[in-house]
Amino acid sequence: MTEQELIDLEFEKITVTNEESQNGYDYCYYSKTLLPEFTINGITLGKTLNGWIVYSNDPDFTIKNVKTLKELIDVFSKIKNAGRETSVSKENG
Repeated sequence: MTEQELIDLEFEKITVTNEESQNGYDYCYYSKTLLPEFTINGITLGKTLNGWIVYSNDPDFTIKNVKTLKELIDVFSKIKNAGRETSVSKENG
């Protein structure tokens, strides 16, 4: 997948300077919170592999295909919306 696809999916760009990381270079990654306790991150595979992947550490998974990523985001969007509808129903009695 491309960096532009992550931007189009409303991932937030996080820039990390050498001063912050002390690894000898600046870099960036992309982050998207799907639920309050669940965030996924996009990182570059490097110039030789030419692309980006999205990963999570808990649970541990990697997504390389933008279609699969869109499906995952859609599922979490439905979960969020269902939670809102349930909350509104309870408030209205």
